[in-house]
Amino acid sequence: MPIRIPPETRPGATRRRFVCMGLGLAVAGGLAGCSEARPAPRAVRLKRESCDHCGMPIGDTRFASEIWNAEYGRVRVYDDFGCAVLAASARKELDRAEIAFWVADESDPSRWLDARTAHYRSGVATPMGHGYAAGPERDHPVDYVTAYTAICAKALCAGAT
Repeated sequence: MPIRIPPETRPGATRRRFVCMGLGLAVAGGLAGCSEARPAPRAVRLKRESCDHCGMPIGDTRFASEIWNAEYGRVRVYDDFGCAVLAASARKELDRAEIAFWVADESDPSRWLDARTAHYRSGVATPMGHGYAAGPERDHPVDYVTAYTAICAKALCAGAT
């Protein structure tokens, strides 16, 4: 008695195999194209995320900051601009323009500003007491270099690099 081999297990090209291989290649190509994340700030999950520098839960997005971590393809999240400055100073990233650095707009926390071009005001009661908040230029007269220099001096940093 001959053994019957079902058509789908027979060697050779079939329409079904061709379609399945095509779909598999399309999915693999799509995943490969999505695997490299692009630098962009993201929404902070209040009280569900902690500052990457001090470990405090993030409770107020008005003072949040994010720095792009190219090694992992994600952002590092901070509860205070000062925490971001100190962490970036330790990693020698403050003046490296290729590393994206954002701060939340104090007047509209859902809006992210480029930290290096944003303006700040001092004397603000921030989560970690560093005292700087970003926002519109008319209300925030301090520039980035002045703000990070003051934060580093207060924290006794060796200086911005």
